[in-house]
Amino acid sequence: MPIYFFGYNRGGGFDMTKYIFLDIDGTLYSPTTNETPESALRAIHKARQNGHKVFLCTGRSLAEIVTYLEYDIDGYILAAGAKVYADRKCIYDSPIPKEELTYLKDTINGMGLGYGLEGNAGAYGNKLGYAFQLKYFSLPNANHEEKVQNAMANCIYPEEAAHEDDEIYKICVYSEDGHEFDQLEKVLHSQYTLTRVIEDPIKKFYGAEITNKDINKGTGIEKVLEHYHANRSDAIGIGDSGNDIPMLSYCGTSVAMGNGAEIVKAIADYVTTDILDDGIYHAFKHFELIG
Repeated sequence: MPIYFFGYNRGGGFDMTKYIFLDIDGTLYSPTTNETPESALRAIHKARQNGHKVFLCTGRSLAEIVTYLEYDIDGYILAAGAKVYADRKCIYDSPIPKEELTYLKDTINGMGLGYGLEGNAGAYGNKLGYAFQLKYFSLPNANHEEKVQNAMANCIYPEEAAHEDDEIYKICVYSEDGHEFDQLEKVLHSQYTLTRVIEDPIKKFYGAEITNKDINKGTGIEKVLEHYHANRSDAIGIGDSGNDIPMLSYCGTSVAMGNGAEIVKAIADYVTTDILDDGIYHAFKHFELIG
């Protein structure tokens, strides 16, 4: 049975607006098809027509959402909360300090891992990291040239293309089996945390994110709600992986994708269908955000 959520805004008025926060990878974007389901776009458009606000809440940096900038949405929470936009303006910005970035790169390189540095103008991979990024943004049968073109469409480049002035907000780390992640977690400075986000033994693709321990998708959502003077009880989060847990824990209502990790499903208020089985559309219908 559908559930209705109503509340009062901080000014004391009755408010039926919901603030919907959507993860991208595995929730809105499917690496299996390399695209967003059309049903998800329809759901977003209808929800906004009904007066709700929709935000992309992603681990991706500003550069990596270039293909989403024209989407019918109200703002972005980027780099797992390190950069936040609402009403087409930046309301929060917290890049990794340059000296810390050097330390993190040296640490990861010393362990023989791939990495991607995620910034405003691009995401830059070391040799191994760039190879993993090419694999992620292309279908399995794509040739090398196609992979490079797909990566460039998402502002993914080799590290030597990075501009020294580009701020970096998050680092992705890549491995074929992830066995190095436990050791990496132990040697990180105390202000950083490592979150595992991809585990695919068949494709030999394991990924994790290094972020400031005090910044996450939940803190990003808090910034957005403060901007609109809205309550967290009016926030709905939809995600699929480990870095979505702070988002789902913070939002008044949490939704896990059917294709999501079991740890995500375990904490969600509702589990919708798979991303390729119109998961976002079904979730919007379930909570009567759309007719």
